[in-house]
Amino acid sequence: MRTVHNAGGREDGEPVPAGAARELAEETGLTGLPLEYARSLDFTNQRGLRVRQFVFTAVVPDGTPIVLSPDHDGHQWATADQLPPTSDGQRTVIEWLTGRLALPGWRPVGGYVTTIARPSSYGCFLVTDPQGRVLGMRSAINPGVWNLPGGNVEHGETPFAAALREAQEELGLDLAAENPEVIARRRLVAVIHEQAGTEYPLPVCGYVFDGGVLTAEQQARIRLDPAEHTEFRFDTAHDWRSRMTPAHYQRLRQVLRAHRSGVPLYLERPTRDGDDFEGVLVFVTDRAGRLLMHLREDRPDMAWPGYWTPIGGWREADESARESAVREVREEAGIEITGLRTLPDPHHDLGLPLTRVLHAVWDGPDGDLRLGDEGLAVRMVPLDEVLDLKVPPYLHHYLPLLAAAADQSTGRTS
Repeated sequence: MRTVHNAGGREDGEPVPAGAARELAEETGLTGLPLEYARSLDFTNQRGLRVRQFVFTAVVPDGTPIVLSPDHDGHQWATADQLPPTSDGQRTVIEWLTGRLALPGWRPVGGYVTTIARPSSYGCFLVTDPQGRVLGMRSAINPGVWNLPGGNVEHGETPFAAALREAQEELGLDLAAENPEVIARRRLVAVIHEQAGTEYPLPVCGYVFDGGVLTAEQQARIRLDPAEHTEFRFDTAHDWRSRMTPAHYQRLRQVLRAHRSGVPLYLERPTRDGDDFEGVLVFVTDRAGRLLMHLREDRPDMAWPGYWTPIGGWREADESARESAVREVREEAGIEITGLRTLPDPHHDLGLPLTRVLHAVWDGPDGDLRLGDEGLAVRMVPLDEVLDLKVPPYLHHYLPLLAAAADQSTGRTS
């Protein structure tokens, strides 16, 4: 087996690999050989022009005939240390290449990249309205899917440039002109890597950027591309849950978590063990057999409006479930809890998606309770009176578990 070296210029509009194959065929008569890209280098040619040379390798089976072009009158096979007269540039390339080929396991990058996973990539924007509701667009191809503005990265594009181009095509708005200060910052919200699966056969790496806020006047100028999307809407995270599959809803919650935190997050799907949650529900009981309850505002854009619920909330940044639980209880009730234990994850029909459920026992006085900046009231309620309040159905599932724990802590038997 032998390697061959020849060179030539690329024709206008010709792809570089095609130009290399054409020059090889014209000058040596060799065709059909797999070419592997090795490297590029810049130099000044004899006419004083800066030139970029792309180097490919090809392996020629022994005995293959060489048919020279009329521009050449001879050829020879030579080792790197016995080269015939040649230019300094060609000698440098050949010595570099033969040195690399001598390294165990080395192969040209053009061949190496065929052995590794090459993910597809996309860029998109998280866009909201002045009320913080998220913009989504219904896919014309798959009506059950709602997309953020953006799309796949094309050759020569960065993920941010792709997001900007796709958003303009899909919305009819140039976000760089509509929200210049936000777009100029190029704030990265999250990077999401998804392994190949049934939905898409290649790994996918997505970059989500902050697209800013669209006013009512700007929203009125949205013009969808009907070939891609049939409608758009701004909805709360709570309302998006009913329009998305669990996987797509989790992805939205992850992006919103990153946006809230102000720190870009790296996220994986499937998620790591123990990291597949976006919210917590915290049952705080005391030795007297009471449960800490929180009265929620009666607003239609939130879960359980006007209900009494245990303390809970959404995850921030890269918090663990216990860290989220401690913070939420501190923010909503003004107390510190320790000794958390996990309770069984809720069934899907209990209305608690992406939620971790935890329990803590608190021994402080009621006077320490302080209502935070969410909700209307917070107080300890005897377990046997909880169901007298307006409460979510999941309380019927968890109250027996809490009652059993209370009995164990007091030594009571039924």
